Amino acid sequence: MVGLIHKGKAPRGSIAPLLIPRDSLFKLDVDDDIWQDVGLGDDSDGVLPPWLVDEKICSGIRSLIEWR
Repeated sequence: MVGLIHKGKAPRGSIAPLLIPRDSLFKLDVDDDIWQDVGLGDDSDGVLPPWLVDEKICSGIRSLIEWR
């Protein structure tokens, strides 16, 4: 994906996903970057959803998950 972005062959505004080291592929946690869906279906206004950028909301979601 990074190569396509650099060559200008990816859709405008594309964001390359973060690399996942092979040795930790099966050790993923709920807080790992793989679950960040920035760039997937985003509107062109550039505003990210609060659950993704607001640390208080992220912390609350983590607390609810751990509580259950």
